[in-house]
Amino acid sequence: MLSYKDKGILLNIIDHCIRVEENLVGLDRNKFDKEKNIKDSICFNILQIGELAKHLSSDFNEIFNKVPWKQIKGMRDIIAHGYGTIEWDRVYQTAIKDIKPLHDYCDEILKNECELNSTKKGENIPQTVKNNFR
Repeated sequence: MLSYKDKGILLNIIDHCIRVEENLVGLDRNKFDKEKNIKDSICFNILQIGELAKHLSSDFNEIFNKVPWKQIKGMRDIIAHGYGTIEWDRVYQTAIKDIKPLHDYCDEILKNECELNSTKKGENIPQTVKNNFR
């Protein structure tokens, strides 16, 4: 069962995923390279996702260990401390390849949590959470 704190963190992670996804609408690599505000927004939201991931409980990390939480946190550190050395290709690739699966995974965790909480005695309880990461 997820803690109230972990649920709140997941909801915030989802919010930042949505913000990145909104920035990706109609965005190709050329536009990404030219639009400083879009780059900044995507970077900020990826940084926020990493910061939030740092506050997930150790119990959460043990249960949902198929997600690369360490890499997500590391990406935050690279963005936060890599002033002038941010690898924009890595940011772009993260945005287009990793944010949607992370969003879906967090949604699935919360969905399964709701199902667990609403399951009546004797019904099948989901034992695993679908993992969308490669």
